[in-house]
Amino acid sequence: MYSIFNAIICGAAFLLTFIIFVNQNKINIKANRWFGSFIGCVFLIVLENVIIDGKILREDDILNQLINISSFVVAPVFYLSMSYYIEPVRKWKAMDYLHFSFAFLVFILLMSSWVIDDNHNPEDISPEIVQKTIAIFNFIFSLYVFIYCFLAYQKIVKHEKTIKLLNSTSENLDLKWLKNIIVGVIFITIFWILDIVFQISEGNKTFDILTSLIYFLSILYITYYWQKQKEIFPYSLKEKEEIENIIVETSLPESKRKQLLTPQELEEQKSRLLQLMNTEKPFLDFDLSLVKLASSMNVSTHVLSYVINNGCNENFYQFVNRYRIEEAKKLMANSEMDRLSLLGIGFSVGFNSKTVFNTTFKKLTGQTPSEYKKQIGSAL
Repeated sequence: MYSIFNAIICGAAFLLTFIIFVNQNKINIKANRWFGSFIGCVFLIVLENVIIDGKILREDDILNQLINISSFVVAPVFYLSMSYYIEPVRKWKAMDYLHFSFAFLVFILLMSSWVIDDNHNPEDISPEIVQKTIAIFNFIFSLYVFIYCFLAYQKIVKHEKTIKLLNSTSENLDLKWLKNIIVGVIFITIFWILDIVFQISEGNKTFDILTSLIYFLSILYITYYWQKQKEIFPYSLKEKEEIENIIVETSLPESKRKQLLTPQELEEQKSRLLQLMNTEKPFLDFDLSLVKLASSMNVSTHVLSYVINNGCNENFYQFVNRYRIEEAKKLMANSEMDRLSLLGIGFSVGFNSKTVFNTTFKKLTGQTPSEYKKQIGSAL
């Protein structure tokens, strides 16, 4: 039963790898290639279990040991996929090869062991030494995975802030689903470390079944959210380079940031922006981005970001959603709009999520939309 379950997981991982590489929508192309490689590594890890359980190959078989190298590649591949998702113009760097140094070291050790096996009697090695060596190696590996998960998590947390510099909505752009996967992997890694120290899984089939179930549920979770993932930076190369400059600029201390406009120019551009927001109401577009609004004003994305950050002391997300909430308050006070539900009002002013509308409304007014509606109703 356990072997059949593993075979199903293996097939599901292979199918998901294929789907990601095909990438019919042709979005996040480089990132998806890396993410597909990550799922491919998961497929190979599960395949190794299928091979051993089905007694297709011996555990010490050369081919099986080569497949096992995927375990030492999976963490850096996942980290690099995160890097390509969240960096607009990410390019391969020579330093990136260092991510695979641990896997390369394992490969060298494997090659050495094949040579030693031909000239050495395994019985000469104490079983205790073998067990201690494996335990130490597994501990180092768990630590290795944990570090990469932590680094990837930090990247996504930073990305969640970055996306609010560029978009008026973060839904399907903030990679929260990947953050959830990382949290899950961190918990599993902690469990691995506890298992190495206390031998929890020793001869415990339930542990193996539970691990396989986690793999299976993770694949279903990834499949569902990956296909919902939107293009994170659906812009031209020039626009992406500008966005990259904005991201770099905002990460610097305020004293080191460039002054793009004089105080007078800043006031002029701010007046133009506020006039546009009040007359044309671009915030009603639920998909409004910094790039779109900059195009409407006929200024560069970098300049508009500078105006919002320095002239209004807000990021783009806060700036646009403040206008949306003000518009929602006007509609709630208008008796002709009573035909609209509160959710309908939220959607009509540019929100595309009930949760975001309610959360933003309460943050800016101190009340939920329904509480505010009741208050103005009793005042009339």
